[in-house]
Amino acid sequence: MTPLVVRAEPQAASLSQALLAAGHQPVTSPLLSFVEGTELDRLPALLAGLSARDYVIAVSVQAVHFADNALKQQGSSWPDTHYIAVGDATGKAFADVGVPGVAVPEDPRSEGIISLPALQQLAGSRVVILRGNGGRHLIAPTLMQRGALVDYCEIYRRCYHKDSRGTLVKSWQSQNVDSIIITSGGLLHHIVQLAAASARDWLLSRLLIVPSIRVAQEARKLGFTRVINAEGASNQALIAALDERKRNDRQD
Repeated sequence: MTPLVVRAEPQAASLSQALLAAGHQPVTSPLLSFVEGTELDRLPALLAGLSARDYVIAVSVQAVHFADNALKQQGSSWPDTHYIAVGDATGKAFADVGVPGVAVPEDPRSEGIISLPALQQLAGSRVVILRGNGGRHLIAPTLMQRGALVDYCEIYRRCYHKDSRGTLVKSWQSQNVDSIIITSGGLLHHIVQLAAASARDWLLSRLLIVPSIRVAQEARKLGFTRVINAEGASNQALIAALDERKRNDRQD
């Protein structure tokens, strides 16, 4: 198959290489990059106030990486507290920077986080949520209702790439893209915005591989008719979903 890869680098290159190894012909066109967030300076103070009864929640790999770099630059370190990661990749990112024993809910949505048994009774606990600009609005209000003092910290910002000349979608069409791998709701909405009216039907008819139920639901609302939930954003999960569709198409 000829899947379109639009996630940020270096993940885009890693996924494209894995797709090639699996026998696909990917078209790599990153539509997103990450830069430092506006609240990194306050991160050491936020974390320094945490005790062993408190929690740090990271919503993405980028949140962990940017936070770890900021702590090192400011001579600080990760505190001795409880850690929760949204997804296996984020849990691995924590392990890579020396934070062990991270809890990872099976459901990567906000609903999965707030369903964790450890977060049901939080009176007197503090929670610091490491995130990008916006998103994950359900977590903080729910945890505050359970008695926690919650702080959001904007660790990074998303920068979506524009297409001022209107050539990107035409390029994908000329390269016979038959599928698109989308790893976030933000990327999903951005790619739809890039398509001119004349290319909208083509875009919506592509096979779409997404990482979660939430993104799958958003895709169907936008008009995509062929959506597969890979149940994860790792290279292995995304490629397995694409390969399953490829095998099914051959059998049909």
